[in-house]
Amino acid sequence: MHITFTGFAGDCLISGQLDLDGERLTDHLNAHPTLTLEDVVLEGLDGGRVSTDTFTIERSQLCAAVATGPRGAKARRFPTDERRIQAQIGPYAILGRYHGHVGATNLRSFFERDPMVPLTDATIAYVVDGILDVQDAPVLIINRDLAAWYRDPDEPDAAEHAEHSDGGPQGARRSPRRSSRATQLSAKRRTPTYRRSPTSR
Repeated sequence: MHITFTGFAGDCLISGQLDLDGERLTDHLNAHPTLTLEDVVLEGLDGGRVSTDTFTIERSQLCAAVATGPRGAKARRFPTDERRIQAQIGPYAILGRYHGHVGATNLRSFFERDPMVPLTDATIAYVVDGILDVQDAPVLIINRDLAAWYRDPDEPDAAEHAEHSDGGPQGARRSPRRSSRATQLSAKRRTPTYRRSPTSR
């Protein structure tokens, strides 16, 4: 099954067609270390744009992807608790709702998931050629392994508990001052113009 693919790499946005061989895009991304896309457009974060017939990217270079295609078998779904989570992944600031097993939605369970984790009611923000772009997605799949930090923004001391992805719940922590500033996307190149555009599933 071919689906429309929208991804976010470290230096560009990726649009193309993907031959999906799993029930869900999340399953496909976790099962394959590389992705090969067709009819691809690459939009550089520096403003450049390139089109190509095929393009291959390693999962380790993919920061996030918009969930498209089927949702998977209904019989395999299970009751979940949800918790808002905020993360910085490469040049992208992300906010969404993380779903885990009932009673297991803390950051430890997030750290123990497969690399590609779906978030619902998600927002992703990034700067393209000096313009701050903010997109909403019903489901956004993020690469947990590439997160510089992630946290629960609803915790009163969330800025003090921003946790490194590579260190896990017991890993090193950034200072509250740095964590707070990083989430603001206040690029020092120049003050960016703001725009918001919806992303459909």
